[in-house]
Amino acid sequence: MNGYNLIRDWYNFKFENPSKVKAIHSDFYCYLIDRWNRLGQKNEFGLPTSVTMESLGIGSYNTYKKTLNDLIDFGFIKVVSESKNQHQSKVIALSKNDKATDKALDEANNKALDKAPDTIIKQKNKETNEQSIAPTKVDAFESIDFEKLLSFINFSFGRKFQVINNKVRASYNARIKEGYTKDQITDAINNCKEIAYHKEKNYQYCTPEFFSRSEILDKYSNVTKQEKKVYAFHPVIFD
Repeated sequence: MNGYNLIRDWYNFKFENPSKVKAIHSDFYCYLIDRWNRLGQKNEFGLPTSVTMESLGIGSYNTYKKTLNDLIDFGFIKVVSESKNQHQSKVIALSKNDKATDKALDEANNKALDKAPDTIIKQKNKETNEQSIAPTKVDAFESIDFEKLLSFINFSFGRKFQVINNKVRASYNARIKEGYTKDQITDAINNCKEIAYHKEKNYQYCTPEFFSRSEILDKYSNVTKQEKKVYAFHPVIFD
């Protein structure tokens, strides 16, 4: 069981159960994975209520309790022991939930790309009005999933970014068109996580926009645009 597979299973489940899953569930579950990782991937770990609520920005205990119970009902966590008093926290364990398959989500992504409409850009001048076609689909970056990329960045650096805006998405797409690879983006994220300078700064510069820059990919990735590298696995954010 590792962080990549846990996140993958979560988004498969989320895709197949849109009426059950809300944004707060994803935020809560990613926080639990991050805590599990920081604690050395312990089989069981404590979940102090006040610290968790503060970390997630949850102001209502009822909201906290309902979200936690939902994750338990979904099968992604299990309670090892309840808190017995105010000095002892609840002990939980992450549970691998692979009931949802990745087939449905993969097919949906492929269909969405195949049916992506062309954008009509009107260019006006003094003599005539001309229309040119700007395709919104580029095969080179057909498998990038920005929602999963966002979760991967949040998971890697303990951040809570809510969205990758259109300007930053366009920047990532531009890098791919220039010849950068998805593996380089992943390498840059993973390598920055181990850089002492970024650790000391509490990863304040490690934002989605940061990794969309060509100079950052050149500096922190393990491969160049000319190299080819075979990976044992490809991170879930780009499946």
